[in-house]
Amino acid sequence: QICCIPLLKCPHGATMAAHWAAIALLAIGLSVFLLVQLFPAQCAVNTESKNLRQQPLSREVLSSSGSSQCLVDALSAKEADHDAGVALRRQLVQKWAPERSADAWDALVPMDTAAAWNSPTVWDIYAPTYGCHRPLHVGGVGSSAWDNSFPLESKAVCNPEQLSREQRCVIYSFGVGWDTTFEISMLRFAPHCKVRVFDPTTTAEKFWQLVKAQTPDGEEPPRAPALDFVQVGLAAETSDNYREGMLWNNKESINVMTLADIMKKQGDEALTILKVDIEGSEWTALPEAVQSGAMAKVDQLLLEVHMAGCESGYSEHGRGKLTRLLDTLETAGMRSFSNIPNLVPVSKGNYPGCAEYAFVNKNGPFVTRSCGV
Repeated sequence: QICCIPLLKCPHGATMAAHWAAIALLAIGLSVFLLVQLFPAQCAVNTESKNLRQQPLSREVLSSSGSSQCLVDALSAKEADHDAGVALRRQLVQKWAPERSADAWDALVPMDTAAAWNSPTVWDIYAPTYGCHRPLHVGGVGSSAWDNSFPLESKAVCNPEQLSREQRCVIYSFGVGWDTTFEISMLRFAPHCKVRVFDPTTTAEKFWQLVKAQTPDGEEPPRAPALDFVQVGLAAETSDNYREGMLWNNKESINVMTLADIMKKQGDEALTILKVDIEGSEWTALPEAVQSGAMAKVDQLLLEVHMAGCESGYSEHGRGKLTRLLDTLETAGMRSFSNIPNLVPVSKGNYPGCAEYAFVNKNGPFVTRSCGV
């Protein structure tokens, strides 16, 4: 049967019961509308609460509203969950690793062998320990003219919509290769951000050609000063003759700097997002960044780790190094909320020994400035 609203002509066969049901629904709708118009105070409270959650976390905010108390409670609960996740990680290593050691596991069951990829895998054991309210994959989509033979990668970003509310927004991206879609997408989220791309294995001319080719159809490619390119790499030292890691484009040595030195040269006291894809140099560059204090000034870290099995040049990197790297980053306040294996090497006959990790700083605004995040 088709229910008809009174005053309209009903189709043949509509019953009297259907008429009365329609009248009842209409009456309920009108009642709700009148209540909202007569008593809007609750809506105002909700709006005020939303604005309050967007303010920086402070003792004044916490004491001025009972609803904001969830910030303290939520942060404490999230940190307790993280501690439990770290404890579980260590328990799993104790249970599954030969001699209860990640280093012994690497020696006896190397990650570039098939036996290493029986469950549980390294990505199961070294899983994320933190949560993010609105994680979003950014990048990975270019223009329709882009050659699909060169895969594009997205990065998991925590609460990217918050970028528009941040007065200070500085994004460093180390290692671009043939993919500029992440940097282009970040500027679409927040055009006021300062995005700096660093790569010693390519040139500014090739970089800007990629930007033009990969900007989505119908949009203008981003330009300087919002987006800029610097031909230098990230490492554990500042040198013009660096040879560690896998060097692309037939480079024998490259120019590199520490994160602290680069930030000082660029005039940046803190970073909103730090993206790192530096082909094996992360194992030494990031611990140095923690030791120098630079990592504690980073709100989010998007990192690809390169380990044995992924490519031939990463055979010396295994579970032991990952254990120590995660422990080191966590001392700087970094909390992992995502890890996604890179399956591109698998399509070439290798193992999934590379993975994209995403971290959020527990002391940064992407955690502390909104309730439940």
